[in-house]
Amino acid sequence: MTTSTQETKQDWYFTFGCGQEHSNKYVKIHGTFSEARAEMYSRFGTKWSMQYESAEEAGIKQWGYEELK
Repeated sequence: MTTSTQETKQDWYFTFGCGQEHSNKYVKIHGTFSEARAEMYSRFGTKWSMQYESAEEAGIKQWGYEELK
């Protein structure tokens, strides 16, 4: 990921780890890399796993994740 990608507003995809409350779900947040990450921390604290640039990278279809709204 380049600095310009981090500063571009886009949809970011966040997943949860196995055994966490929201495992097999994902959250989509629009903003820069840092803005989206800060929002995720605001909503879930440290109880999430990874941040991805695309739904494909997050494995949403591959693993059958459901969006957590």
